Amino acid sequence: MTFDILHQAILTSLKPMFEKAEKEQLWFFHHSRDGEELWCSPPYLRFEQSKGRLITSPEHWELRNPVGYMKKLIADAKAIVGEYNQLAGQLGYEETLSLESHSTNPADAR
Repeated sequence: MTFDILHQAILTSLKPMFEKAEKEQLWFFHHSRDGEELWCSPPYLRFEQSKGRLITSPEHWELRNPVGYMKKLIADAKAIVGEYNQLAGQLGYEETLSLESHSTNPADAR
């Protein structure tokens, strides 16, 4: 089987996952070879695959709610800000950083 045929077979096998992801507003999740988490929206994954990248068979992908990814980003940002502030304190800097959260969702304003 040639490389192009293999890629096309993988892309075809992903179609049901793309349909479900788009219908249920889910993202593709995968652990990369170096252990990093990889989150891809359906449009982003299609773009990458059009460039010959991230062509991975369905058994290596999970469909997940991207809110989980957002929570991870918040935790990562808090950790980085905390690390900066700790180092700034040790070095005697008076400047510190803080994170702010703003919501445009009226239900969050209660």
